[in-house]
Amino acid sequence: MPGTAQLTSGGREPTPTVVISGKTEIPIANLWLLMLYASKFYESGTESSQGAEEYPELLPDLLAEILVSSVRDRLQKPLTPIFSMSSRDLRRVRGRIDILRTESHQLLRRGQIACHFDELTNDSPRNRMVLAALNALAPLLGSKPLSSECRNQSRALERLGVSSHYSAREAKALHVRLTRNDAQDRRMIQAAQLALTMDLPMDSVAPHGITRKFLDIHEFRRLFETAVGGLYAATLVREGWRVLRGRQLEWNAEYGTNGASALMPQMKTDIILENATDNRRIVIDTKFTSILAHGKYGKDTFKSSHLYQLYTYVRTQEMESDPLSVSSEGMLIYPATGQTIRESIQLSGHKMTAATIDLTLPAVQIRRQLLDVISA
Repeated sequence: MPGTAQLTSGGREPTPTVVISGKTEIPIANLWLLMLYASKFYESGTESSQGAEEYPELLPDLLAEILVSSVRDRLQKPLTPIFSMSSRDLRRVRGRIDILRTESHQLLRRGQIACHFDELTNDSPRNRMVLAALNALAPLLGSKPLSSECRNQSRALERLGVSSHYSAREAKALHVRLTRNDAQDRRMIQAAQLALTMDLPMDSVAPHGITRKFLDIHEFRRLFETAVGGLYAATLVREGWRVLRGRQLEWNAEYGTNGASALMPQMKTDIILENATDNRRIVIDTKFTSILAHGKYGKDTFKSSHLYQLYTYVRTQEMESDPLSVSSEGMLIYPATGQTIRESIQLSGHKMTAATIDLTLPAVQIRRQLLDVISA
């Protein structure tokens, strides 16, 4: 079914896979690998993520160990509370009086008054996120003691007043801002954020299968783009590269009629890599579709619209004041299964590359492909 994720298995000992669209199947562990690359947990350079990068099927256990250890340490001292608006019938005035409720329920006759007021509570979005992450990881773990510890820590947070109600809408809306005072909680929060993205389809006969869900094709497209950018941001900066993501490009028009600027379409790149030492700039656009199209007379060709778009990205940015713009490279990266294509051509002084990343290969090879494709 295009646009959704389904479950598939085969053989006596099936390997859980996810169908993203049509016949595109990738192992769920490799989907977890992309989530790792797309996460702040990986971008922060956490040393413990290296093991999960090589063996993504161990990622749930890694995150669970981090969360269980962090929550255990955190519970040694009081949780950081927040102010939350509450409404109750009290015997003394507190905060703002709810006149309508007080009169309609005749509370004064019982010596009470309805009030709206702020009070400290441990039921903060951050704490609810951590609790939800513990609950999400528990059924994914291969270690029963670790799974049990996740549930124990979850119950401990609930006893301290943390609610277990954490909706998908709240997860998307929550942006945890970390300050220098949150250094001790940084790893726990980033691990919880990653764990909440892993509640994905798993084979129904797998040992730790979870509720069947759907993965929207647009979500996977965004995941692949973010994962590629996340890997480059975390690994290339120390090698002298500058990584820019989601950058808006200007048309650099020499002339335009009134209103033309407002009608020109926007140009926004997925990723730009720059290395001043090597005099290289690579404009990367990720796609979620087949790399080839059927041309005239049954001949396979690269997709013309993709090449036109990338060619426009590099040619419109040429400026004498920016030497890298004159020789910048363009690159199209496609996710694929069982297919390896990497071809380049020189057009008007710009190297243009189209390449696939085979997501059915072992995790270490997926990483190697993504790094090799930008090598000179």
